Amino acid sequence: MPGRAPRVTKTEAIVIRQRRLGEADRIVSLLTPLRGKVDVVAKGVLRSKSRMAGHLEALTHVEVVLAHGRSMDVVTQAQAVESFTALRGDLDRLSAALYLAELADRFTVEHADATGLFTLLHSALVRLDRGDGQQVVTRTYELALLEATGFRPEWTRCLGCDLDVPAEGARWSAVEGGVIGAECAAKYPAAVPIDATALRVLRAYQSQPYEEAGRIRLTDDLAARLEQIMHSLMRAVAERELKSAAFVSAARHARVAEEAAEATGDEDDEAEALED
Repeated sequence: MPGRAPRVTKTEAIVIRQRRLGEADRIVSLLTPLRGKVDVVAKGVLRSKSRMAGHLEALTHVEVVLAHGRSMDVVTQAQAVESFTALRGDLDRLSAALYLAELADRFTVEHADATGLFTLLHSALVRLDRGDGQQVVTRTYELALLEATGFRPEWTRCLGCDLDVPAEGARWSAVEGGVIGAECAAKYPAAVPIDATALRVLRAYQSQPYEEAGRIRLTDDLAARLEQIMHSLMRAVAERELKSAAFVSAARHARVAEEAAEATGDEDDEAEALED
């Protein structure tokens, strides 16, 4: 006779999303190693005296105790393990982290083992929090997530004939998930040209260890082209718009504009000094 399922379980998790439920409660989406994505109820968490409120914020690595309910489990205890406070103080890193969490939400199966995906998201949050380059963290996470879920993009060989595709003059299709050579271009009318330098970087990100990929230096323009390619690919695979992708782009544009304004101000100061 099979034993009964435990009424209470304890697990580590990363909070990937939350939404309001009534006046004082929230539904919290957790990414757990063994149960995948689970939606749970955090009762009274919106009350000012709630002890769990600060432990269940989005992008928190937490240990929770869950009591099994009829429709959804209920959080009875929550203790933050890592809050990733450094990334929360930087708009670029915060927007990137929210984007990674949204991807985890979209690509993770509910109530199924997700140990690899949990480790992948946790590693990316640790890297963002310690100050690694946002582009390498985000792009390598996207590529690793696609590979882990069976959607590995093909950046080297033609989808039509399986021959190597030179970076110069290559085309690609987000829907098909890879590059197209010149001889097969007619078979894929929706394919569009892909920037040769961006393609070389994506090939490196996919094939090299993270530490090696992190040594690649990117200009703001190249980073923008990589972002556009990968956001198109992730939207095509997810088959829906990704809300946080627009936030990422807006944050990057704001940073680039601020840096340009600061550079102009420095030049003006130097000109005034020379005049004096």
